Amino acid sequence: LAGERREVSILFQDIRGFTTISEKTDPEALVRLLNQFFTEMVAAVEAEGGVVKQFTGDGVMALFGAPVAHPDDPERAVRAALGMVSRLAGLNLRLRSQGVPALHIGVGIHTGEVVAGRIGPDERVEYAVVGDPVNLASRIEGLTKELQATILVSTETAARLGPGFTLGRAAVLPVKGKEQPVEVVEVLSYGLTADFRSGTDP
Repeated sequence: LAGERREVSILFQDIRGFTTISEKTDPEALVRLLNQFFTEMVAAVEAEGGVVKQFTGDGVMALFGAPVAHPDDPERAVRAALGMVSRLAGLNLRLRSQGVPALHIGVGIHTGEVVAGRIGPDERVEYAVVGDPVNLASRIEGLTKELQATILVSTETAARLGPGFTLGRAAVLPVKGKEQPVEVVEVLSYGLTADFRSGTDP
């Protein structure tokens, strides 16, 4: 049950305009829609070895680096975010055939040191991470709305990405709870995407 400090990449994702969607959708249809959506989002995370730690109503929080660590966890987190976008595109095609408007998401990722361990009363203990990086990842996700970007990462995450990732705009923005503004970078694609789409070998 002992806690430990470890570097993790934390991913937060949510659905844009979910309040409006929920107000216009009957309860049964909304639950069905969310279950379809979360099936795709969880699959994207697990495909990269990440762990979904929390459902936030209209989104997920996922960890890369805890409880199991990999040397390329920041890259795994970003590839998972790109996987979410790809899987959502497929889901939106199916939804459109049912007359359901397309869903849009925002994803924020930050890499930093957290305290990880089993937390909670005996009957409800669970593995969790705590620390400022968790809050910052959530704030970065919130910035996707402001910048009209789909995926934003902190410079700490961007600096750990190897070749093959296509990055877009960078911006320095104030973040609630932070004295200094935070620099974020937009992620557009991963290098193998074009090869997969064309059906050629990488």
